[in-house]
Parts: sequence; C-alpha cells; structure tokens
Amino acid sequence: MNTKTYSPSDRYYSLDILRGLAALAIVLFHWRHLFHTCTAYTGFVAERQPLYTVLYFFYEAGQKAVELFFTLSGFIFFWLYSKQINAHKISFYAFSIRRLSRLYPLHFVTLLLVLVLQTVYYLIFKCYFIYTHNDLYHFVLHLFFASNWGFQKGYSFNGPVWSVSIEILLYGIFFIVCWLKKDHALVAFVVAISSYVLFSYTGYQLAQGLFSFFVGGLVYKLFHYRFAVLVNGFWGNVVIALAVIAWTLTSLELYYHFSESLFLALLDLFSIRSRYIFLFERMIPFFIGAVVFPLTILTLVILETRRGALGKRMAFMGDISYSAYLLHFPLQLAFVLLVTKLEISSTVFESPVLLVLFFSVLITLSLASHRYFEIPVQKKLRRLLLSGDGAVKR
Repeated sequence: MNTKTYSPSDRYYSLDILRGLAALAIVLFHWRHLFHTCTAYTGFVAERQPLYTVLYFFYEAGQKAVELFFTLSGFIFFWLYSKQINAHKISFYAFSIRRLSRLYPLHFVTLLLVLVLQTVYYLIFKCYFIYTHNDLYHFVLHLFFASNWGFQKGYSFNGPVWSVSIEILLYGIFFIVCWLKKDHALVAFVVAISSYVLFSYTGYQLAQGLFSFFVGGLVYKLFHYRFAVLVNGFWGNVVIALAVIAWTLTSLELYYHFSESLFLALLDLFSIRSRYIFLFERMIPFFIGAVVFPLTILTLVILETRRGALGKRMAFMGDISYSAYLLHFPLQLAFVLLVTKLEISSTVFESPVLLVLFFSVLITLSLASHRYFEIPVQKKLRRLLLSGDGAVKR
C-alpha cells in the first residue's frame, strides 16, 4: 500500500510542454498556408506534405489544438487566480495589466510586421496572403485586441491572433464570475454545456472558447477537491488508463476519417457513410474537447504530482508557445515572399528539409523573442503600471 503523501505543485512543467506542443501543432496545420494563391490553396495535398505518415494527425486536425489552449487556460486561471479574485485580493485593473503586459507587446509588433509584409505581398500579387480584410477598420480592431469580437467582416492581418482576441474576452468573463463568487463547479458545468450547444448551432467563436475554458475550470475543480483520491489512489490510475484509451480511439478515428481506406468503402457498402459523417462532425469534436483534453490535463498533473517535476528541461516549450503562435504566420509570409523572389515552385514546401528549416527558424526566433523582448517589456510595464506585489505575480 502506498503511504506516501503528496501536495499540489506550484508549477506543472508538463502543462508548459503541452502548451508548446499545441502551438506547434497549429503551425503544422497551417502548413497549407504556404500553398495559397490569390484564389485558393493551389497545389496543397495533405498526403504529400513532409513526414505526413508520422504527422498526419496534426496536418489534418491540428486546429483542435486551439481548444486545448483554451482548456489549459481555464485550468491554469482557475488554479492561479480564482481564489485571489474571489477574495477580492486583486482588482480588475491589476488583473488586466498582468495579462495585457504579457500579451500585448508581441501582438503589437507582429501586427506591424504583418502590415509591412502584406503590403509587399499585395504589390507583387495584387491580393493579400490568406487573410484579406487588411484595412484601417480592422487594423483598429487589432489595436484593441478586438479582431474577433463580432465586429469584423472577416479574418485580417495576423489572422491566428483570433484565438487570443477571444481569450481576452474569456479573461473578462472569468474575472466577473470569480468576483461574484460564482466560480463553483455547477456554474462552470452550465456555462460549458450551454456554450457548446450555442457553438454547435451558431459557430460563435466566443462560445467555443467559453466551452473549453470552463471545461478546463471543471478539470481544476475536480483535481482540487479530489486531490488525495486522484493522486494517491486507484482512481488516479483509472484516469491515466482512460486518457491512453481516449487518445488511441481518437487517433484511430481521425486516421480512418481522413484516409481513403477500406473502412470508408465499407461505410458506403452498407449505406451508412452519411450517418457516420454526421456522428464524426457532431460527436467526435465534443469527445475531444470534453473527454480527451480534460483527461490529458488530469493525467499530466497526477503524474507530475506523484513523480515531481516532469519535463522541467523542456518547459521552455511553454515559454515559446505564445511567440511561436504569433510569429508563425508572418514567418510563413516571409518564406513565401522569399520563394517567390527566388522563382522557386511552392512544391519546395513539400520537402522535409524545408519543414525542419522553418521550425528551426521559428523556434529560434520564439526563444529570442521571449527572452529578449517579451519578458523585459512585461517587467517594465508591470513596474510602471502596478505597484508592490502586483508587479511581480504571474
């Protein structure tokens, strides 16, 4: 019988790694950008992309990592901030400055960078790269982090920042819920389920974010209230086993769905392909967001609590997740402009060598951005705009 006692960690390095991997998964999904012309993704064939047999999951479904981001944010914010806000120990001003000092500087720099690169692209091709609504109106929306609050006519400038724009709204809603002392599990459950229903029928991005964020909050509540049971007991092992099963099923399901296989031929033979597609489009996304991602987070925090710091040496992946996410689109645009200048075919992006080169440049730039720009500017802004304790806390 295990008699060892455990206590919650101050930091879960495995979640940092997971956040970094999620960012890189989105970059892989956006690899298709490199084949874009003024009218379509000309020449992009998923199966021909570098290392497809190994990375097919990310090429085909990497966009799901955005929901993982939201879920991780929910877990982390309920963990780090809910008690402080609930007890009114942190003001909305201080909370906002902490978040904006972390997020806004790089957002502003990449916005200007994309403005320049899109102007160059437009002068060459007489159209914009991927995201087309690059006018003054949408620039102002980006300046206020409001690019995807519902005022937009479409995606614009550094398009992937849409999820950060939504996350800003999630922070505000989270703060209000905690300030009103309504941050208990039942409220989180109701918000999550109602948001998913709303997202399913309307596609509102805020509803998608609310679902994942409050699912993350529910995961934290479960871990917090059932800590001893999950970490010390049999049920922790059950969670880990279920996470492995869930990921296995999801991987197989995505493989069969996206491959032209005997499986799909059998569905046609029995005239049930349409019902399968409906099930896939409705149930599989819910299963990933409501089961797979929560089980993954629970598994990592259980294992790290049991074993101590898990993956500490790779925790820098979390440090570069934001910079990699914001830098990857302007870097793609720069690569496309360079290939155009050298008069090279877009098929060059099917080369594993170029994939490795792109990610090497992206990770190097992200590390440099985090260490020499984001953190120094964050500290200066907090010293300037906050006083005492609020200037140093995460």
